[in-house]
Amino acid sequence: MHLEKNVFKSIVGVLLDIKTKMKDGLKSRMDLVNQDIRSKIHPTPATQSGKVDLSSVSYNLTRDEKRAVCQWLRGVKVPTGFSSNIKSLVSMKDLTLTSFNAHDCHVLLMVFLLIMIRAISPEYVKMVITRMSYFFNCITQKVIDEAKLPGLK
Repeated sequence: MHLEKNVFKSIVGVLLDIKTKMKDGLKSRMDLVNQDIRSKIHPTPATQSGKVDLSSVSYNLTRDEKRAVCQWLRGVKVPTGFSSNIKSLVSMKDLTLTSFNAHDCHVLLMVFLLIMIRAISPEYVKMVITRMSYFFNCITQKVIDEAKLPGLK
């Protein structure tokens, strides 16, 4: 469950562009420069402040998409005992998710993240998140079917 929480925090941090929760920072962008790949998202020096600008990437949601996702999550009603109050996890001020525990991450990763990513335009991002969610769903079952294991590689 704690692995799921770490993965969920990273995914949500990247999608919602939460600076403290994401793995897409200056160091990872400099690695792209060193490897000479994906030149479109290389860091560029800012003209006025002297700092470095990180361009937005295709898997970051726009402000309108973030607002739509957060409003949708605030409106979700779940059966008693299914999860905690999802509405309390959403901050409309910052357009982020905060204060979630491991079980909330499990529920959000297995159920709600797959619905949330419908707003994302690149199909490859949807495919990767869907396959990862399917992987976690398969390995967290009480009984794992051996026939499915080769397909999870």
